[in-house]
Amino acid sequence: MTDTWWVGEEQLDNDQKKIIGLPLGPSYLLKGPPGSGKTNLLLLRANYLSLAGHKNILVLVFTRNLQEFIAAGGSKYSFSESKIKTCRKWQQELLFEYDDLSKPNSGKFKEQRSFYLEKINQLIESKGLEDLYDAILLDEAQDYLPGEIEVFNKLSKSLFGVTDSRQKIYSGADSIELLETIVDETHPLRFHYRNGLKICNLADGIAKDSADYTKLSPTAQYNEPADPSSVEHIRCADIKEQAELIIDKLKTQRKAYPEELLGVICPRKEELQLIGDLIEDTSLWAVTTCQSSEGHISFGPDTRICICTLHSAKGLEFRALHIAGSEYIKRFSNQRNMAFTAVTRAKTSLSIYYSDNLPGYLEQALINLNPLPDLPKVNDAFGGQ
Repeated sequence: MTDTWWVGEEQLDNDQKKIIGLPLGPSYLLKGPPGSGKTNLLLLRANYLSLAGHKNILVLVFTRNLQEFIAAGGSKYSFSESKIKTCRKWQQELLFEYDDLSKPNSGKFKEQRSFYLEKINQLIESKGLEDLYDAILLDEAQDYLPGEIEVFNKLSKSLFGVTDSRQKIYSGADSIELLETIVDETHPLRFHYRNGLKICNLADGIAKDSADYTKLSPTAQYNEPADPSSVEHIRCADIKEQAELIIDKLKTQRKAYPEELLGVICPRKEELQLIGDLIEDTSLWAVTTCQSSEGHISFGPDTRICICTLHSAKGLEFRALHIAGSEYIKRFSNQRNMAFTAVTRAKTSLSIYYSDNLPGYLEQALINLNPLPDLPKVNDAFGGQ
């Protein structure tokens, strides 16, 4: 993870340099594509606020994986890592602070989300709460519900959100328009640095359904000649064969990128569990963090491989990425956004595995990376190929 977190102003482009030292007090929204530095700028802005005497700040993220990943980047800053929380953890702690120990009856994400939003709003109304924080900083702000955004706005003197509408993967009403009305200024980031050109081309092929989508390829700043990118898609007999191929490739990639983070992500927990079980029987397990039905192994200083669901991969980035069970993306709402978000986690190497038919848009985007050299002959159409 040697190039994930910035260490000096010289690493920033002109758009990015303007963000960190924006005037104190107003609220800001930062919009940019994957790899444009949004999370880095979020942390640097939090540190700037802390150094300016605004110690009562809160950095909110969606998933535990992302919280641990960001906390690793924030460890060198002046504010405590304890100020970086998942939204759910913060909600539970706030209710506990005011002696509300109630828990949701359902374990489903949507029901829990509604429960905690209702309880927080009841608390705000009963206690007359407002401006509890100097600032609340929101990573992946596009995935919060409008009601949640209104809560954050009421409980903080200022908001700082970073967002990309194309990476909205959770169901629910869009909140970006509301954010744009709440904040004082919106700042765009034009350039991005994570994704190699072939990965950008694939992402552009997936996202072309949106008329207002801005392509990644023209504004990519990735150094393609120094580290050429690659995309491959492999059809396997079953998930076990996928896992075996992934393990072989991870062993090679560990040698090629010993200090970099490698990823294995799956749309569903079932495939993730099987792959995790097989990796556990190898030497790779010593440097692996895994989210599974049996628990969670946290990010540590020696973590080099992350196995998680696609939803838990939000905000993460990997030098080499393996997406297993890719055909199951089509079972989720916001599936194009999920596919776009998944492939843009990869910096240099992307491998996509499947054992059944892929969604048509994803299959076509992959084929377009390597167009057929010649049109088929008419007679070929009778061969069933």
